[in-house]
Amino acid sequence: MTEISQSQFRREAAEIALWESPSPEPVAATRALLSQFDSSSNDQGVGNNAVGDGSRLPDLGPLSSFGSWESVAATIVHKAASVSGFDPGGTTFDLKAWNDFLTKFATIPLCLQYVYDYREANISSLSLKSAVDAVDDLLKSFMSPENYLGVVESIKKVGQLALSTERQTEKNSNQQIGCLSVHASRLYLGVVRTTVSMEHKKGKGYEQLTQTLQVYRGYGVLDFDKCKRSADKLLGWDGKDVDDWANDTASASQQPNQSPAWDN
Repeated sequence: MTEISQSQFRREAAEIALWESPSPEPVAATRALLSQFDSSSNDQGVGNNAVGDGSRLPDLGPLSSFGSWESVAATIVHKAASVSGFDPGGTTFDLKAWNDFLTKFATIPLCLQYVYDYREANISSLSLKSAVDAVDDLLKSFMSPENYLGVVESIKKVGQLALSTERQTEKNSNQQIGCLSVHASRLYLGVVRTTVSMEHKKGKGYEQLTQTLQVYRGYGVLDFDKCKRSADKLLGWDGKDVDDWANDTASASQQPNQSPAWDN
C-alpha cells in the first residue's frame, strides 16, 4: 500500500466524509420546477452486472472481510445510491434521485479517474440493434466481448421490464445498466443510461417510438490503495455483496425480451 503524509490522509478522509453526506435539498426555484415535472409519465429500470477476465487484483489487506474487491466496489456504489435516495430495485421514477445518484457516482473519491461520453442511435419498435451497438462501443473499452454478452442480456431484461411496467399511454422509460468489470487487473465501475420514449397501443402493449436515442456512459477505476487507507470508513458502511448488488434490481427477475427488433 502506498504511504502518504498525515495531512494527505486527513484530506482523503475529509473528501470521503463530504461525499457521503446526503445530497442537498433543492432551493425554492428548483422545487418549483420539480413540481411541474410529471413523474407519473416516467418509470425506471435498472440492471446490474459484475464480470471479470480472470486477471489478478491486489490483496484486500484490511478489507479482507469483504471477500472480494468486487464486493468493495458494490458497497461503494450502494453507498452512492443510498445517500442520493436512489432505489435501483424500484420502478418508480424520482427525477431528483436519478440525477443525484449520477452526481455521486461521477464523484466517487475512491476512484483514480472518471470518464464520461455519449453516443446516439436511431431506434424504433422494429429496430433496436443500433442502440445495443452504441452500448457495445461504450462498454467494450473496459470488458471483454464475452462478458459483454451478459450485459446485453441485462439490457433485454430492462427492456422487458419497461414493457410490463404500466404508466400512462405515453411514457419515458429511464434505463440504467450498472457494471463492475475486472479487466487487465483493474476494477472498473461503470454506468450506462438511456431514456426511451414509449407508446401503449391497444392489444400490443408498449412499443418504442421512433427516435434518436442518446446513450450516456461513465466509468471510474477503483483506487485499491486509497480503499485500503480508507478501510475504517468502508467497513462502517452498509456492506453489499457483489451478487446481491447484481440481483437487487427490479429487472433481475425478468426474462430477457426476445423481440426480433434487437437484431435489426
